[in-house]
Amino acid sequence: MTFDEVVAQSLAPETLQSVFNAYQQAQNGGDVAAQDQLPMRTMAPLLPNVTLMEHVDDDTIIYRIAGEAIVARLGFNPTGQNFLDLIAPSVRAETALTNKTGLDERCGHYAVYENQYESGRRMISESLMLPMRKTAGGRVAFIFGYHVHHKATDIGVLGARTALGVRWIIADFVDIGFGVPQALSGAEQSQGRRGA
Repeated sequence: MTFDEVVAQSLAPETLQSVFNAYQQAQNGGDVAAQDQLPMRTMAPLLPNVTLMEHVDDDTIIYRIAGEAIVARLGFNPTGQNFLDLIAPSVRAETALTNKTGLDERCGHYAVYENQYESGRRMISESLMLPMRKTAGGRVAFIFGYHVHHKATDIGVLGARTALGVRWIIADFVDIGFGVPQALSGAEQSQGRRGA
């Protein structure tokens, strides 16, 4: 997918266009964006729905920043915790691989999916995950995420474990200037490039 294709099918096109604009400004001549180059004036209204995670190893992706809206939806602050521990067990391995692929291949990942929260709510969310460096010239080890929360789909069991990505609707890699992988991960192949 290209940025334009993501915006065209997004449930929040104007917001994602703002995210893309900020990311592209931080790309500094076409490189992977650097966190310290993000335009803070553009970013200010987006920050409540932003995450920044660091890929430590193949089974550890640590939240370094989680915006206020992320904390409110989860019901706790995930900063310092392993993102993969919140992923539905059935898609944890695929999620880990997708995030590693985004860093290795220098591409983004766009998804629309359903989450289950401890409050019992099940909600549709939309995320754009983009590779990032901490500073220009630094390692591509960070994942900048923007997450849009859309609508409730069901009420489940109060107190059930929070699980992100219990059902995938759309999942695809995004070209940020370096192309995208030829093959999709197994979970995405089973759901198709554009949706389930």
